[in-house]
Amino acid sequence: MNTRDLPKIALVLGAGMLLGAGAASWLRPSTKVSSQATRTSVRPPSAPIARRVLYWASPMDPSIHSDHPMKDSMGMDYLPVYAPQTSATAATGLRVDPRTAQNLGVRVVKVALRSIGQAIHTVGTVALDENRVYTVTPRYGGWVVNLHVRAVGDPVHRGEVLAELYSPDLYNAEEDYLLARRQGNSPDLVAAARERLRLLGMSDHDIVSLAREGKAPRDVALRAPASGVITRLRVRQGGYVSPQTQFFEIANLERVWVDTALYGYQLPWVGLGDPVRLHLSAYPQRTWSGTLGFLYPTLNPKSRTVSARLSIANPDGVLRPGMYATATLLGRARPALAVPQSAVLHADEADFVMVAQGEGHFLPVQVALGAQADGWIQVRHGLRAGEAVVQNAQFLLYSESQFQSVKARMLGSNLEGSQP
Repeated sequence: MNTRDLPKIALVLGAGMLLGAGAASWLRPSTKVSSQATRTSVRPPSAPIARRVLYWASPMDPSIHSDHPMKDSMGMDYLPVYAPQTSATAATGLRVDPRTAQNLGVRVVKVALRSIGQAIHTVGTVALDENRVYTVTPRYGGWVVNLHVRAVGDPVHRGEVLAELYSPDLYNAEEDYLLARRQGNSPDLVAAARERLRLLGMSDHDIVSLAREGKAPRDVALRAPASGVITRLRVRQGGYVSPQTQFFEIANLERVWVDTALYGYQLPWVGLGDPVRLHLSAYPQRTWSGTLGFLYPTLNPKSRTVSARLSIANPDGVLRPGMYATATLLGRARPALAVPQSAVLHADEADFVMVAQGEGHFLPVQVALGAQADGWIQVRHGLRAGEAVVQNAQFLLYSESQFQSVKARMLGSNLEGSQP
């Protein structure tokens, strides 16, 4: 090796050492940042927040709800529907300042179990109570000497004289009775004569009067068996009557029937003896009370209805046969979750209520409704006991929540989709 080349070699080695040291010092900060980034990337995630299940919905038809996990007819699991969290409810709910809610007059009511029945509204026709219809037919033949009641519709009272008849058969029976009493030899003969008068329709009062006076009257009174109005009159003054003649028909209107009809799906809610309220358009301020008296055992194949008979008290005679009436049957009461009818919003696609979740937040919740009565309506699915729902001003809240939801979708602010 040439001695003159030694300085050059030393110079090259020194430069290499300097370059190596610089490279090492330049690479060291990069390694530190990488380690810090690694520690940041492996930071453990925060614990998930528990979410409350509102109900389970069918995967094929979300409008079908259940209050417990189950499978549909195809074996598919129902999907849980959760209550929205505070951070994610802006797209579906509504937050209102408490002062604004007070100005709107927002009132809330708790969802609770109530005894509620199916109120069935129907129409019917007032008819005669056939259990209170009486027929007056003489048990002997004779002629009408004096007709006291001459027109259909005339009111009569029990025991009132309807007509006076002359009957040779009855007159002869009266004479036989008086003759047996005068002889006095055979009590059995007197008793037989008296019984014959009873069988001919003579009352005990008239028999006593006959025995007291001792003379048989030529004409005999025909009396009303019950109070009511004359609905049929077959014989006129001077006419002839016989045991085959239906002389008078009397209907008592102190209680009437209302003939109505029920559909098959309404039958499980009603039973004999259930209370009924009756309304007439001619008397809007009045209400009549009664009961469901009879359900026909057959169904009308044309209208697919079952005839029902309502029994209504009519002491003042306002209800007249042939009138049209509106009836409300109060079905059997059952305990059920219920809310006021005014709290329900009926939309085209479903029914909703506004649930008050506290701190001025309101959420529209879809519900499945059931029976309704006395201003309350059953909630089958969608709510739980103790939840607070808005009783009034809910339309404004629901409209505002829908507007905010549409606006959020238009702006693309889907919170769940925007989270990494």
